[in-house]
This record gives sequence, structure tokens and C-alpha cells, in this order.
Amino acid sequence: MSSFFADTYALIEIIKGKPVYFEYSQGALATTEFNLYECAYAISRDYPDKSLDICSQIRNHVHLYHPNDIDYLNASLIRRKMNGSGKTLSLIDALGYTIALSLKIPFLTGDREFSDIENVLFVQ
Repeated sequence: MSSFFADTYALIEIIKGKPVYFEYSQGALATTEFNLYECAYAISRDYPDKSLDICSQIRNHVHLYHPNDIDYLNASLIRRKMNGSGKTLSLIDALGYTIALSLKIPFLTGDREFSDIENVLFVQ
């Protein structure tokens, strides 16, 4: 079974049951509390009656990676570099990408800002 770092975009597409994400949902997924927080916002908006259950299911399905200061600093450097080259990465996206690099696993996303970046599994 393959491992991936699932960003918020990927997690939401998995929740929605998007067919192209099914095979990835069966793998080992890592993410951060920050990504879960972004998911919780979307879930509470789109599935208000089932939001707590869905959030619990996600939390039980993923491995939560706890970033450290090196992760934060590396993410800040990557964000500045990429934003300087015309990309518009959020801090949370830059952090997830940095963590995927450090764990040597693909960064799973459908965010077009990552469509041409190394170590990204871009799925839409």
C-alpha cells in the first residue's frame, strides 16, 4: 500500500467520493491538524448534519504528522521561493509540501498551483 501526504484539496475530494481519488484513499495518508481544520470548515459548510461523524472518520483514517520548527522554517522558505516565481501557495500548503518532501512521500493534491512541481501527485 502506497503512502501519500494528503492536502486539504485531496481530503475533500476523498470525502466527496470523487472516483479518481478512490485508489489514493485506500493508501496510507498523512496530513496535519491544519489540513483537518481546513477540512472541518468545508465539511461543516457542505455536510452540516454529518460534520462531526465525517471529521471523526477522517481523523481515524489518516496519520497526523506533527510539524516541528524545522518544518515551519523550511515551509516558509519554500513558500517565499515559489510565491516569488508566481505561485500563490498558502502557508498550510507549503507546510504540507515540505512535510511530504521530508517524509519522502508524494504530495497528493488537485490544487493547480502544484500541477508542475516535483514530488507532487496532481490529481483532478
